[in-house]
Amino acid sequence: MKFHLFAATLAWAAHAMAAPSISKELEKRYPTGSFTLLAYGVANSAVNVFYSDGLAYVGDASKWEGSVTTDVTFAFTDTRLYATATNTDITLDDDTTLYIRPTANQILTVGFTGNDIETPSDAAADNFLFYGRYLMWQDEGGALSDSFRLKETNVTGIYQLYWDTSILYPPGFVSPVVKSSV
Repeated sequence: MKFHLFAATLAWAAHAMAAPSISKELEKRYPTGSFTLLAYGVANSAVNVFYSDGLAYVGDASKWEGSVTTDVTFAFTDTRLYATATNTDITLDDDTTLYIRPTANQILTVGFTGNDIETPSDAAADNFLFYGRYLMWQDEGGALSDSFRLKETNVTGIYQLYWDTSILYPPGFVSPVVKSSV
């Protein structure tokens, strides 16, 4: 009896794999208005992504000391995430956007364009999308990824944000979930 059940299951699975699949395009969702980016997985609750000297960090921005450090809100336009400082004493350039660095087999910092900070040549500031509230990035081939990583800094509760194309899950890094607040 067990053999017949296994054979029937195997036959059904082979049929399912051979059957033509119905291709349905992923429904891209975009938040409207102003929102924050939140990282889950390093604290009891979500923590904000913030700006400091052109790089992206996660945690309480008031605990971090940088030349220019501020919480930010984002607006999503044409697959880009435009950042605006929430600190009234700080102004970011109008074209300040979040970028990742999808360089093969590396774990590289996530940062922001603009503000007289040199943007790395391998930076990608477009092709972001949201699936629900989850932030993802789509490469030229159409593959989606959410390869964010966090590494704790020398300040307790503050993490630097990275993009990982190594697929190695190296020690010292945490794999967060990054979502929009709306």
